[in-house]
Formats: sequence, structure tokens, C-alpha cells
Amino acid sequence: MVRFCIFSTGVLVLLAGCRDVQESPLNQPPEILSIQAPSFVSANDTIFVKTYDFENDSLSLKVSVSTAAGNSVGTAFSKLFTDDGLSGDYVSNDHVFTGIVNRSALLAQVTSQFEFVFTVSEKGKNPGVPQSVIISQNPANAHPPVISNLNAPDTVNTSLQTQFLITIAVSDPEGLSDVLSVTRKTPSGLVLNLNDNGSNGDASAGDGIYSELVLVNPPPPNGSYLFTFQATDRLGLKSNSIQKTIVIIN
Repeated sequence: MVRFCIFSTGVLVLLAGCRDVQESPLNQPPEILSIQAPSFVSANDTIFVKTYDFENDSLSLKVSVSTAAGNSVGTAFSKLFTDDGLSGDYVSNDHVFTGIVNRSALLAQVTSQFEFVFTVSEKGKNPGVPQSVIISQNPANAHPPVISNLNAPDTVNTSLQTQFLITIAVSDPEGLSDVLSVTRKTPSGLVLNLNDNGSNGDASAGDGIYSELVLVNPPPPNGSYLFTFQATDRLGLKSNSIQKTIVIIN
């Protein structure tokens, strides 16, 4: 901030008043204003990154790409980001950087999604705040989760117990982080979630064994109950389903 003061009374110079004027910030880091990218790996393989720099300096853009498991993808681009008006970039030096995704390299990755992290700088100096986008794997190349080893009682006597435990093993080729939900559907159509967070009957968090502690107090009517179990991943792909009949008596 700069203070400007005015001194004048004709021939003699006297202090008449001062005012503060906000000056422009010096050497501000550049910013990313917008990122235009496909929602999943597809034929639309071009990414546009719009940037801004207060001093209108010459800029460069750096990007890193990783899978859902955190593994780096070093061959993610067939054309690195430029602002030179060539090879897909529309206008040179307009601060809109253009890059072309190496589609075949991404499709070869066993993952549900990719994280693209962009950082704009003044030719490698004074970097701005990184911005990221998530691009999902192409559904045709994704893999659904798999459930197995369901453990649940055949019969529950509500005069002897007020709860029972259900466990089921879940795996996913893209890793357990790709599993969005594991559910139990009741005969009435109610969908309930099992968990792998170490609570509600789950013995160990993050081990792929999903659990549910089912309360039967007050007891439901006697009879046979058919439950359906299924997992869903972050792309919406569903696993195989397993059905289990549990008989309630008292």
C-alpha cells in the first residue's frame, strides 16, 4: 500500500491531507482458472487448462497423473501441455494450455480412476496453487468387485440372542479403495450397508471383510428371510450377488 500526500497553499507548501491507494501486488503467483477435461478415458482425449498471471509473465504448466492406488503414470500424455498454437493448441500465448492424453496408456492401467494434478508457474518459478481433476477409467476397461465367503447363521433363535453377525469378503482388481458399497437387501426391498471400518461388528478396518451386526430386538416375526448381498464400485459396476436364507424362530 502506498500513501500519497498533497502539500500546497499557493507559494508555501503545507500539508493539506493524505490518502491511501492500494497498489498492485508484486510477483503474484499465477493461477489456474479452469480445467476442461473428459469425465472418463474416451475418444475425447484433449485437456484445456486456462491460466492467469497478474504480471502477464511467460508461464509453464506441469501435470502429474496417478491411479486410484497412488501409482504414478509416466506415459499419460502423447502431447505435453503447451501454449504455442500448434498440435491442437488453438491460439499461442493466450494462457490456455493444451495437452493430449495417451489414451492407450491409460486404458492399460488397472484402476477405477486417475487423478490429474496441475501446477502453473512462471517458467518453473513462483508456482501457483495446484488444482486437480478426477478422470474415471473407461467402463469397458474397468472391473467389477467380487464378493465371496459369506458367513451368516442359518437359524436365529430370538429367545436366546438379540443380535447376530454377518461377514462377507470383498475384492476388487482396482483395489479396495475402488469399493463404494457392500449391501444387504431385505425381502421388503430395504437396502442396508455392511462396513469395513472397524465398527458395528467389523473386526478389522480396511481388510476387505465387510460386516454387519444385525439386531433382532424386538424380534421380527418367525419365518424364513431371503437376503441378497452385492458390492458396487466407484464406476457403478456391480459384483456378483450372493443370496442367503436365514430362519427366525423363538
